Amino acid sequence: MIKVSATKLRNNLFDYLNKASDGETIIIQRNNKEVARLVPTCQTNWRDKMTIKPKIMVAPEEFIKPIEDIWEDYV
Repeated sequence: MIKVSATKLRNNLFDYLNKASDGETIIIQRNNKEVARLVPTCQTNWRDKMTIKPKIMVAPEEFIKPIEDIWEDYV
């Protein structure tokens, strides 16, 4: 999300329209208060914007193993 003043939006309208067409939401402010939002017509998948692939820091066996302290309360 990008926050921009109405004056800055007016002066750089086509730049912000390009950003909106790329999937970015533009928040338009007047006197530091939100007055409108410019949203893309086609929502992009947030997974496509991910640049870092998350890594699991534990062994797969530990990942699915229940935590004994908490698990006993629910059994």
